[in-house]
Amino acid sequence: MEPNTLEITEQPEGLRFTSIRDLVNRTLNQNFGTKTTPEGVSTGFKELDRTLGGFQKGQVYTIAVKPGMGKTAFLLSLANNMAIKENYTVAIFSSERSNIKMTNRLIESETGMSLDKLQSGALKDSEKDHIFSLLNRIAKAKIYIDDTPALSLEDFSEKIRKFRGLYHVDLVIIDYLELLTTGIPEPEERPEQLGRIVENIRSIARELDLPVLLFSQSAGYTNGYSAPGRPPLNALPGFLQDHSDVLMLLHRNDVYTINKTDRSRHAVELVVGKKDAADTELVIPLSFIESIAKFTDFS
Repeated sequence: MEPNTLEITEQPEGLRFTSIRDLVNRTLNQNFGTKTTPEGVSTGFKELDRTLGGFQKGQVYTIAVKPGMGKTAFLLSLANNMAIKENYTVAIFSSERSNIKMTNRLIESETGMSLDKLQSGALKDSEKDHIFSLLNRIAKAKIYIDDTPALSLEDFSEKIRKFRGLYHVDLVIIDYLELLTTGIPEPEERPEQLGRIVENIRSIARELDLPVLLFSQSAGYTNGYSAPGRPPLNALPGFLQDHSDVLMLLHRNDVYTINKTDRSRHAVELVVGKKDAADTELVIPLSFIESIAKFTDFS
């Protein structure tokens, strides 16, 4: 925070003014009245930024998501926040969906309109300027998508190094862990393979000084947890806990809620745990707008 107190030598004799902001901050040991920005790549979610300080260089952030929770919608919500709103350069490796399908989803989410309506040109005059402005922002975004199917760890390593040399990459997103391969046929159990992949991704993140956001869609959870509600982080596969700097779990309450109110229907929990504080789970509330498949800050 920039000092607001004038130096004594600069003030007229007998006057010693101190700003109220400085006095409040001294009293409460806070930075009230001062706009703070995260040190890392802003996620675009206020509470998540306060918790993580943004995505930090050289760190691996793993987001575990059960099927049906909105993995792709959350990925694209993050990409929108970081690339379109904050002008970061984002590299996405999508082995699950083609680059065209990812782009279509992003366009529909950002415009709130179906692709069929946009392609047909059936827009009202009052809509055109706004929609074209949104599409122009998307087109200018520094988002690069590699949709190589069954991407091997070796290919990923080679591709991201080349891309790093061509562009200033701020963040790498991988969708998703279980679709990656080691590229080497080995008599190794799949959990051990996945653990080795995460460990290698972590080494690459540190070497290139880049934050990597790794999505994981595990078919189930370990440690005997089988309840339909939100599991604790320590019920996730051990290889995710061992090799992730930050482990997160995206959970939508509405998937398991029978009597849905307007509020509970949109409530989402993003559980965050850091490797250096393994026993601590922080729950960040988010909202899910189902009509446009988009995640936002909870309100």
